[in-house]
Amino acid sequence: MFRRLLTVAGMTVVLVLSVMVAPTQAAKMPSHRAWLNDTAQALSGSRAYVARRVANTRGKLALNLDIDNTSLQTYYNRGKAIPATLRLARYAKSRGVAILFNTGRHVSKRKSSKAQLRRAGFPVNNVCLKHRGESLSHSKQRCRRIFVRGGYRLIANIGNRSTDFVGGNYMRSYRLPNYGNRLG
Repeated sequence: MFRRLLTVAGMTVVLVLSVMVAPTQAAKMPSHRAWLNDTAQALSGSRAYVARRVANTRGKLALNLDIDNTSLQTYYNRGKAIPATLRLARYAKSRGVAILFNTGRHVSKRKSSKAQLRRAGFPVNNVCLKHRGESLSHSKQRCRRIFVRGGYRLIANIGNRSTDFVGGNYMRSYRLPNYGNRLG
């Protein structure tokens, strides 16, 4: 009897785990086109929002943008700009808004990161990077504090991971898709 109960319990655990794991393993990443459409949808209304902020907010206004899979493609088409983010950054810059980048890339990558962003067509006012031994969420918060202490009002914070939004110092957020953290 005990052996039979143990066998049933074991089979139940295996069955439950297989059901829980199977959807995650079976899930596929969307096509490049679908991802770009999802990204454009996530930024829907952002241009009008920037226009309102420029018209109604005093001070040095800025966008705070993550780099990887927010501004530059690193999963699908490495190094190319994400079109919806690039359009927003160029529009904001044309309205006098500073374009600030806040990334989990290591501080040793400052020069190459700026060069990649500029090659992709982004205006770049500043880039803040992660220090060795610093957690990603701490780095993101530290960078926003630095920007704010520099006199900027961060009218929008744009990223694709929860760590991009921990803490405050920004007026509005736009979260781009990352499909269960499968895009870094």
